[in-house]
Amino acid sequence: MTPTDPHSDRTDAALIAGATLIAMGLMLHHPTGHSGSPDDGRLLADWNNTVVHGAMIGCLVALSVGLDGLRRRLDERALLTRLGAILLGAGFLALCGAAVVNGFASERLVAQTDDAAIRAAGGQTLWALNQSLTSVGSLLVATGALAWSPGLWRLGGLGRVSAGLGSGLAALAIGWSATDGGFGLTAAVTGAAAFALWSLSVAAVMMTGPREEPA
Repeated sequence: MTPTDPHSDRTDAALIAGATLIAMGLMLHHPTGHSGSPDDGRLLADWNNTVVHGAMIGCLVALSVGLDGLRRRLDERALLTRLGAILLGAGFLALCGAAVVNGFASERLVAQTDDAAIRAAGGQTLWALNQSLTSVGSLLVATGALAWSPGLWRLGGLGRVSAGLGSGLAALAIGWSATDGGFGLTAAVTGAAAFALWSLSVAAVMMTGPREEPA
């Protein structure tokens, strides 16, 4: 085990917190369709579809880098630490795929055809793909947070808060997946807010507390 580097921990914490807050801001301006969606403007004014989803991908990459610092702070040899890192990485990859589908593939479909039937069929296919990737990605991220909960629990009071939030995030994701409720605007913002609570608590842990010692 390498000794804790306070400067590196603060950098990772800032990256996690910054990416989380930007992602939440993007979710509040999340466009819901090219026209006519009942969700349009429900929260804050819709922003450009491609810009929002491109920035979301950037936030997911930044979160991956920052959370790798937490992996190093936990017992890196522990099975749950390694499992959590794999689940989080796979989940972020799936969510990046969902952002590519919604922010780029759907835009290209609209730009490349004027045929209403093709647009409708293609749009339904892309929507189903987006929903599947979002559902799988959210579940993987939540179970990754759950896998890291035992290690976080051993990092003091803030770690116990993070562990509890990670368990709650997993319960929410599993429950939502079981209902097959889909990810409309309300569900997406709720899920993002739940993840934000966990990731911001992790950033707080990175600023304080001990490093987990291997068993």
